[in-house]
Amino acid sequence: MHPHPHTGRRRGWPLLVTLLLLIWSSPVAASAVYQVEPTATPAATPPAQEGAPVIVNGQELFRLKTRVGSITATERAALVSDHISQLANNPFSGEIIVTVRDVEGATDIMVGEKVLVSVSDADAAAEGRARQELAQEWAAIIQTAIAAGQAGVSAPALGARLGIALLVLLGLLSLLWLINRFGDWLVDKLDPTTESGRLPPTLSHSEFYQSGQFSRLVRGLLRFGKIALSIFLITVAIPVILRSFPRTRPLGQSLIQLILNPLARLWNLITAALPEVAFLLVLAAVTWLITRLVNLLFREVSRGVVRLPSFEPDWAIFTGKMVNIFLIVVAVIVGFTSLPLSNLPVFQGIGAFLALLFTLASSSAIANIIAGIILTYTGAFRLGDYVQIQNSIGEVVGKYLLTTRVRTFKNEVVSFPNALVLGTSVTNFSRMAAEKGVVLHTTITIGYDVAWQRIHELLIAAALDTAHIEKTPPPFVLQTALNDFHVSYELNVHTRQPQYLPLIYSDLHRNIQDHFAAAGVEIMSPAYAALRDGNAITIPQVTSEAETADH
Repeated sequence: MHPHPHTGRRRGWPLLVTLLLLIWSSPVAASAVYQVEPTATPAATPPAQEGAPVIVNGQELFRLKTRVGSITATERAALVSDHISQLANNPFSGEIIVTVRDVEGATDIMVGEKVLVSVSDADAAAEGRARQELAQEWAAIIQTAIAAGQAGVSAPALGARLGIALLVLLGLLSLLWLINRFGDWLVDKLDPTTESGRLPPTLSHSEFYQSGQFSRLVRGLLRFGKIALSIFLITVAIPVILRSFPRTRPLGQSLIQLILNPLARLWNLITAALPEVAFLLVLAAVTWLITRLVNLLFREVSRGVVRLPSFEPDWAIFTGKMVNIFLIVVAVIVGFTSLPLSNLPVFQGIGAFLALLFTLASSSAIANIIAGIILTYTGAFRLGDYVQIQNSIGEVVGKYLLTTRVRTFKNEVVSFPNALVLGTSVTNFSRMAAEKGVVLHTTITIGYDVAWQRIHELLIAAALDTAHIEKTPPPFVLQTALNDFHVSYELNVHTRQPQYLPLIYSDLHRNIQDHFAAAGVEIMSPAYAALRDGNAITIPQVTSEAETADH
């Protein structure tokens, strides 16, 4: 079931109402968050400056460097910032005039009867100026800051900011709606159960697509993509909206910092790692180029175009793979050691643990790898050879570092560990066939009543009528045993087609039966046994001592 087209629209209304309430209530929100948009870019303050800054609307006005009684300079600066911000960010405060009044031992900067800050002789001494002069300067700065703040919270300014926020919110909801609609449309297109599903035939007719797994995979990826993109858009839009209003501007700036700080750290990490990344890219490119050249060289060696002294062409592909593996391992080691992370104790510990695990768990694997290398370079067999390993006879269809695979005449693929193959005898029928031919043999037993010359003639004639049997060297017969009632005759033939062994044996046995039947010779071993009619028993008769005495 797919979501209704209006589902995304209904889901967007709660978010819209919540954000509108937040925006509408922001001008009269509690004064815990009170800064407004600065009218001028604050001047950069050197970190080495002393004192606590008085900050209003994100702009530093001046610094307090002395304490008053038990109140520290930092606490004084926070109180003064709070007093000034309340006046600057109140749209209903009317016209505000900042005045200066001298009192005993201090000069007060006031608005009406409210003291914003008292300039003491200690403040003047810390600044190296006269107290009244310093108070007049601070009062002018405060007057300018309050005027700028009131301009920011005026009705026209709030209206403009509200319009911008509404536009941003409308754009956000539109993008979320488009993302949801596009995701639903794409899922319908990729769903084989819907009429709108249309894909290229190569994909639509595949089992993976027809089973619905493809649709489920795409639906899951799209759902994740929609959620991730929606979170990103909301995360970007909310700070933009919050920064449009005086009361929520600090919160918006904090959210922006939450977004930008990780990105800045990531950027710094990327830029700091650029030399190492460049080295890794060059190393990867050089390694790839060398492996391609190695593949080209050994491919030509395997084809016989390039000849290496004392090097068999059959070794080329395997040797090329081994060289490439060695090059890749060396490149990985060099690349990892060039990274700063390789010097961290945690990575060194992980490396030691993996080395120990590899040492303990890979003894059999290493034995098979070494056996595979030995089998390759000793030339025991090649791909396509017909061999016998233990009780399995068939074609070698795979030679790997760990295993050797043989496809039997029953089309069964048997995998042998290379260590097992190296430790057992291997009969290579293909190599024997290429040299003098494979000798096949079969044995029959015939009684002494048939002349052995006749038996030889019939067996050789049957062999010559069999397909894939070589005429040269000719078939021959060996009398392997003179038994009690019959003679064992072994027929030996040569063939150069070991891939047809089952067929050759079957045809040979059929021809032997046909020739012996035509000659009137029974293929049957005579046996002799004593027969009885069943009345006599073989148990000896037992007699008593009295009967023995009478006799």
